[in-house]
Amino acid sequence: MSFMNSQGGMSLSNSFIVKIDIPGTGNAMAFLCDEAQLPNTQAATGTIKGRYLGEGEINYPHTRIFTEMQLGFQCDANMAPLKFLNDWYSSIFTEYGYYTEGGVPKDFGYSERAGSAPRLHREAKRRIDNRTVQLNYPDNYCANIYVHKTERGPRSKGGVRTSLTYVMERAWPFAIDAVPLQFGSTLLTKVTCQLYYTRHTIFHNDITKAVPFLNIISGI
Repeated sequence: MSFMNSQGGMSLSNSFIVKIDIPGTGNAMAFLCDEAQLPNTQAATGTIKGRYLGEGEINYPHTRIFTEMQLGFQCDANMAPLKFLNDWYSSIFTEYGYYTEGGVPKDFGYSERAGSAPRLHREAKRRIDNRTVQLNYPDNYCANIYVHKTERGPRSKGGVRTSLTYVMERAWPFAIDAVPLQFGSTLLTKVTCQLYYTRHTIFHNDITKAVPFLNIISGI
């Protein structure tokens, strides 16, 4: 117990902050994010045999492997997280959105205002059938994701201590999971997405000695 107290107590899995480095998101997505992962560390290996007499096969590492990560969000009544993820995903293929060609409207996107009544959504103008889908450049849709592992405590400003931060570099969503809707008990609507990233960087901080650097890294 004395050792745990000297280390700041026990770590709680429900204390974290996620920041997506996309302009305009602010702290809304960090507030609605209720599920995140600290990514695993894995190495691809090969085998070598006959290095020494009497020694069998041994493994050696040759490549770092960065697997996908998952983020989960609680949805507000305006379904802001799902809209945000759809916008981010559609920015990869540039299929959606109201865009113009030579100043003349060419197609109608899913973001067109149709009113609040379901009937108005059904009667909205349909998109053209022979529309094209163009792939965007990675620099236009990749973004860094910061996952801060925090703990409650008196040492930091605001009562939040940051022990470490994972920075997922050049992340982008490749899948948005289905959102179940069903009658029954009242439950919060949640949406999850799967993301790839190029690599991750880890920032360490000793919460027993130094002031956390949460505000410096993510700007929160």
